[in-house]
Amino acid sequence: MASCFKDDKPESLGETSTFLPGDGIVTYSGYAPLADRPIRVHFHIPVDGDMKKMPVLFVFPGLERNANDYLGAWRTEANNRNVMVFVFEFPSDTYSTEQYIEGGMFRGSTLQDRSKWTFSIVEAVFDAVRKDTGSSRSKYDMWGHSAGAQFVHRYVTFMPDARIDRAVSANAGWYTVPDVDIAYPYGLKNTDAATPARQQSLFARKLIVHLGTADTDRSGLNTSAGAEAQGANRYKRGTYYYAEAKRISTKGGYTLNWTKYEVTGVAHEFAKMAAAGAKILYLVGLKF
Repeated sequence: MASCFKDDKPESLGETSTFLPGDGIVTYSGYAPLADRPIRVHFHIPVDGDMKKMPVLFVFPGLERNANDYLGAWRTEANNRNVMVFVFEFPSDTYSTEQYIEGGMFRGSTLQDRSKWTFSIVEAVFDAVRKDTGSSRSKYDMWGHSAGAQFVHRYVTFMPDARIDRAVSANAGWYTVPDVDIAYPYGLKNTDAATPARQQSLFARKLIVHLGTADTDRSGLNTSAGAEAQGANRYKRGTYYYAEAKRISTKGGYTLNWTKYEVTGVAHEFAKMAAAGAKILYLVGLKF
């Protein structure tokens, strides 16, 4: 894991070559197919407790890629709930918006080899986390907001062998609906997920569609025909996405293991959604 980004380093975090207790940034280039485009992982590992047993949470920020702000939103929750938090920063100078929110699956209209997908870095980072911390965890949780929520729900959709436990997609701007008759990126048509077996596998995942009921402003929204068909704002689009999953899974006779959680009165506010997400994921006794 080489450290090669030295500019704009947040004052509160120091760069390190390994994941250690406390706060830090690892510039990760350990995934060979994308080693020339390293990412930064901002992390907080509580100093109290046994990090070998702590849950592992991967967080994905919005379009600004402001990973340090997202780590700040999760730090107290991590300490209170004894969770290791790792926030992924895909630098905007080497990863376009499409390569971030859609996982780099396509180059133009051509589906790339899976090894070249942005999505594929995540599993490699998990291996690095387990090695550095001695974690006994065999799975990780995911939480993403806005653009990060787009990354998360598509990661769940297109990475069927990933070692995910629970994934939370909060306030996404638009969705890839699990419909084989709608062309990608708004549906599964023209992808390797457009099969009954992959649909069934997707619906079996523990995916939480996390919505702020006041997230109704249209600024910054994708206004293409495909996105507008999902609803007029983020809240309506999230509601549509979950409703379509219920409809399609019922029609196919598949069990739907997804859940929808709404946060009353919250708009496009990642810190408030993070606090609610921590309760969803780590409140003792809450099951889904």
